[in-house]
Amino acid sequence: MINLLPPEEKQKLFLEKKRKLAVILGIIALVFLACLTLVLLSIKFYILAETDYQKNILKQIQQENQITDLENYNNIIQKYNKILDQISSFYKEEIYFNQVLKDISDIPNPKGLRLTNFSLNRGQNRKIKVNVSGASSTRDDLILFKKNIEDDKKIKNPYFSPESWINPKNVNFSLSFEIYKDEEQK
Repeated sequence: MINLLPPEEKQKLFLEKKRKLAVILGIIALVFLACLTLVLLSIKFYILAETDYQKNILKQIQQENQITDLENYNNIIQKYNKILDQISSFYKEEIYFNQVLKDISDIPNPKGLRLTNFSLNRGQNRKIKVNVSGASSTRDDLILFKKNIEDDKKIKNPYFSPESWINPKNVNFSLSFEIYKDEEQK
């Protein structure tokens, strides 16, 4: 193709062509930047929405854990309160076992009689249940011991097992009785 245009017109057309190309490239760049901005904004909003969602889940879990922790602490406190109540009731209803042992040891024993086993249990209504076992060389010593126990005013409801009276010599016996707590013992 033959170009018959003067050089000035050629120059004008060339500049016009460059200008149109620059405008087109500018519009493409602006469209690209606008699209990039929209994509980045959508990513930003997505991330913000996800972080809010995760924060809400975290708050909910923390509240559940706080409630669980609170319930655990409440259970622990209730457990220790029960223990403290039991300790308090023990001290309010305290029984001086050493005084009970002294009262038992003050009972006169015949020479042929020996006590081998003691069992002390706190009962209701301020009484102590005592179980004693032992051995006696003769039944007469055991009868004397029974009389001494029955004469003691602190001892209530003495009971010897029937097997205690079978043998006349080398008697193994079992005895149970109750001692009521006096206010004087404090």
